[in-house]
Amino acid sequence: MKHEDAQQALAEALACLDRGELDAGLAAATQAAAQATEPATQARAGWLQALFTFRRGDYPGVLALAEGLSPMLRAHSSDDFRELQRIVAFAGAESGRFDLALAAAYEVHALAEATGLPGPRSQALNTLGICFERMGDPWQAERLLREALAIAREGAVPRELFGALNNLCAVLIGSYYLQRGNEVTAASLAALERALPLAEEMVGFNTADGDPYWRIISEGNLGEVLVHLGERDRSRALLDRALAEALRLGFGPQAQRMHCSLAEWALRHATAERARDVLRALWAEAGGQPLMPMTELRAQHALYQAFKALGDTTAALQHLEKHSELLRERIVQQLRAQSEQFITRVEAEQSRREVERQRARAQSLEDDTRRDPLTGLGNRRAVDHHLPALLGSTAAAGRPMTLAILDLDHFKQINDQHGHLVGDRVLLAIAQLLRECVRQADLVARIGGEEFLAVLPDADEARAREICERIRQRVAGHDWAAVAPGLAVTLSAGFAGAPPYDEAALATRADVALYRAKALGRNRVEAG
Repeated sequence: MKHEDAQQALAEALACLDRGELDAGLAAATQAAAQATEPATQARAGWLQALFTFRRGDYPGVLALAEGLSPMLRAHSSDDFRELQRIVAFAGAESGRFDLALAAAYEVHALAEATGLPGPRSQALNTLGICFERMGDPWQAERLLREALAIAREGAVPRELFGALNNLCAVLIGSYYLQRGNEVTAASLAALERALPLAEEMVGFNTADGDPYWRIISEGNLGEVLVHLGERDRSRALLDRALAEALRLGFGPQAQRMHCSLAEWALRHATAERARDVLRALWAEAGGQPLMPMTELRAQHALYQAFKALGDTTAALQHLEKHSELLRERIVQQLRAQSEQFITRVEAEQSRREVERQRARAQSLEDDTRRDPLTGLGNRRAVDHHLPALLGSTAAAGRPMTLAILDLDHFKQINDQHGHLVGDRVLLAIAQLLRECVRQADLVARIGGEEFLAVLPDADEARAREICERIRQRVAGHDWAAVAPGLAVTLSAGFAGAPPYDEAALATRADVALYRAKALGRNRVEAG
């Protein structure tokens, strides 16, 4: 009888999953797990408990359940075990437990590679991509997620393709907020424009098993993108519908996101009072529980804008300070995770055998160490790796090449007067301006705190001066007041051309030219 009761509760949990009824589904799955006498039924019920808990946004609860579930699922269902590890990776990343998240993500990857199937392989790359994005590396995340989407299009089932679309779309939306600051930039809009076709495809996706969870996510994503692209009516309709459904079914994290998007809609298309009231409703519905980290960042930023527009400078400053505090905590947490991950991966690679999959991971690790974690540009290791080959090929062809060193003027004063958070945002903006001013074949790197290097193949002195001047003018003319009131930023540059094709001589000549530019008053370009 107990076995039959367990089977009945399990069937009810599965029916609740199809209907999107989280509370009832969790209760039925918990009942099935308690009454089950067969290990396979216990394992299946436990997996459903974890899934319902994840969709309710209880990420610490997922991690607690997984500790006891993992051995059981590993023994009875490889597919359910792989799925459990995926949600453990997502839950760990959302909770800041990157040690658990990455361990689970790598296990998912190993299990997926063993299947050789496009769906599991795509999901594994998705899982790693989300971990990297939460650890503060959206550039690496976007690369992994685009690869995951390409694999999913080759033969994954519809639900797996939908997941690949959603994760890439979510990372691009997050990249928009990262690059936006207080004012929309060309780079942040570009991220949204890359997200738009993905969000449109998701809303048109009618084969994700009719699961309301996916429908809410897809409409919420598209509504959020359209808010910031200025589409007033369609964005509001999508967000209203998705929010009502999320609240009805108890999808707490999704409802929080929708509230934020509607507040941002009100700031853009209605009134500051309306935005403020929407966000107050968000906190009221949370019932004193903390919001999701990214949602609270968005909410604090929107409240700052709302109170600023209402002329309540005291409240606006409080929310701006809270936003800055949360952002700094997030950055510190991400940097710590990146440091721990670097050490862990180095140690792991030293102990693994030389097989193809392990060599690929080693290469990925090497790529990570050649990237500046703040700006996404190359670092000194990238220069050391790429510059000798560039010099060798240009020397063999007898073509010109220029090495330029660019240094921000009085950057210490910016940090001292405006704070290190503003300093970080300045460096991010400088990196984006450099990307926009150079060519695809050029090598650009951050080689010091406020010092950047550009290697310009096929650029003679006249062309190099033109590029450096364009960078200098773009920096000087940038709207820095949007980053911080009263902020002004300039840079000085020194460059030297080859031949002779000698790395040390080029660097010395460029450095001497940079110091000359500084001595002559800064905000200028000098040739060496």
